[in-house]
Amino acid sequence: MPDWEERITGETEPALRVEHELRYRLAKPIVAHAKTWCDLGCGNGVAAADALGGALPERVVLVDVDEAVVATARDTLRAAQDAQGVVADLTDAGDLERVRAALTEGGGERVITCFEVVEHLETFVPLVQMLVELASAGEATVVLSVPNDAFWAIENPHHHTMWGEGAFEELRGLLGDDHVIARQVSLRGSAIALGDRGADYEAGVRLGDDDRVPTHLLAALGPRRNELAGGAAVVAVDLDEQRRWERQRESNLAFLEAEVASMREFNELAIREREDWRRYIHELEDRLGLPRSGTPEATRDALPSG
Repeated sequence: MPDWEERITGETEPALRVEHELRYRLAKPIVAHAKTWCDLGCGNGVAAADALGGALPERVVLVDVDEAVVATARDTLRAAQDAQGVVADLTDAGDLERVRAALTEGGGERVITCFEVVEHLETFVPLVQMLVELASAGEATVVLSVPNDAFWAIENPHHHTMWGEGAFEELRGLLGDDHVIARQVSLRGSAIALGDRGADYEAGVRLGDDDRVPTHLLAALGPRRNELAGGAAVVAVDLDEQRRWERQRESNLAFLEAEVASMREFNELAIREREDWRRYIHELEDRLGLPRSGTPEATRDALPSG
């Protein structure tokens, strides 16, 4: 059963959390040079905080459709005093204009991140057009991503569009010629810590050939599109937390399966009871010489005469 988690929190499964964090690490070098950083679909700000830490630009613009989520992101990023929160529907022309005004206020370099947003929009063309206009005019560098949903062939109930490499190629047609692309792939590994204390080690990462199926597809456009920081991110799994997370999920699944089984049993019992009552009523009707209920004869006799 897929685990649809669309907003990252501190309770999110570690591998999923670091997957989101890595996308912000990709943009970290250009965010560091920017005067304004705008995060479209900021969510709770957890992944951005993990990747960027306290090294935030002078201006931060956090955009989401949920006001409470924007407030949480400001607190998570410790930018409550500096960040401008914008509650906006990115399919609405008026809201897009408000977002554009907020992120272009003042001068200096601007960076826009738009991770895992496009697939949630009923129409994404107006947003993409705005991003391309800003990048083409040199007003902002944009980094966006979409998930590789098509590979799994499972419909995500939170997504309005399904993305794969074919759909991504069509999206690239809207981005113009001056953009770069990236593919995010899933990794598995292990680590050995020498001595009694933990340490950070340079990960030995082998990506192999280019046939690895990507989990996400990314594109960057704008003045600093070639200055992104590709790489890999790994975290040591807290086995206690991982076990708790897995057991909670197993418990939830077991509860739902028990509820479904109970509903099926109830429905089967209701059907049996209905059939028993129907047989009983038909027996009474036969004894009384009446047409059986539900037959054409019974329907005809029920019609008013005359």
